[in-house]
Amino acid sequence: MTKLETQLYINPPIPLADITPLEELILAHVLECSATDAGLVLFTNTGPNNPISVKRKLLLEAFRASVPLAESALNTFIASRVLALMPAPSDAIDMDATVDIDLGAFPWPFIVQDIVSRSPTLSEVTVIHWMNHPSQRLETYGASVSLITAKAIHHATSEDILARFRLQDRGLSLPGPLPAASLRSSVPDGHRLLTVGETEAALCIWEAMLYFRGLHEDGRAVPDGIAQMSRLWDETGWQFMRLCVLEIVPLVQDAYAALSGVIEDGGFTFDFDFVPAVLGTLVWSEDGPYREGEPEDFLESVMAAVMLRRQDVAAAALAASNTGR
Repeated sequence: MTKLETQLYINPPIPLADITPLEELILAHVLECSATDAGLVLFTNTGPNNPISVKRKLLLEAFRASVPLAESALNTFIASRVLALMPAPSDAIDMDATVDIDLGAFPWPFIVQDIVSRSPTLSEVTVIHWMNHPSQRLETYGASVSLITAKAIHHATSEDILARFRLQDRGLSLPGPLPAASLRSSVPDGHRLLTVGETEAALCIWEAMLYFRGLHEDGRAVPDGIAQMSRLWDETGWQFMRLCVLEIVPLVQDAYAALSGVIEDGGFTFDFDFVPAVLGTLVWSEDGPYREGEPEDFLESVMAAVMLRRQDVAAAALAASNTGR
């Protein structure tokens, strides 16, 4: 299968004094790097690499040299996800062997953001990403832009921007500024990555959103909130809706913390019963989803939706069974 042609440009160069040896090592394996008088220039004509393979000796040396220099998020990630899984040093270990590092949970923009947040001179980094297929088919073209600051990683695709232009051309109100696409959420002392539980919840929410959107497009009966969601989807596009998932994650987790006992005792599942019930109970506006009413009323509505969903599934199964006789 022919790969997409990809080009990625990052500007401005990153001052070498602001980069730890570990950050420079990892970025050099993910992207193509060129050290200049202005700093480290990041770019790629083939697309970012992941996973990457780094020599064990170089990784250990870079890690040990970086720990005293800065409290880098990459230090923590490598220590917990890579070094913690490596065997203890011994004569039997080949230090020239390579170590595979999966950066799926810690993409390279997070490394750059950490550098920006520490740098005394670097306030932002811009990223321009372009790709297409050698066939030159129109549907294969795509581009995106990102703005990396200490506060967030803002991102928009060419489709997002064109969708906003179309709304403006039709004289319609915009759905608000393009939201930050960072998978980090603000905490008092900085930023953090999503936990495993938050990531799992986000995936279940996105799955339910796709399922309900399909029902609505097929003309099937859906809750009022889902109809609102589908209309917003048509107006704002896929990127905006994916980012709405991050707003729903804490609502799902808070509701499950309050109802987990009832859910588990009733034999209901988190992904198939509970998450769709929460999604169907939310209200959607042009700014995204929100919980309406008092928390107790919301929880009561969620449980009612869970029970109704189970009844609908049972009825559908019984109808299918009767049809097969």
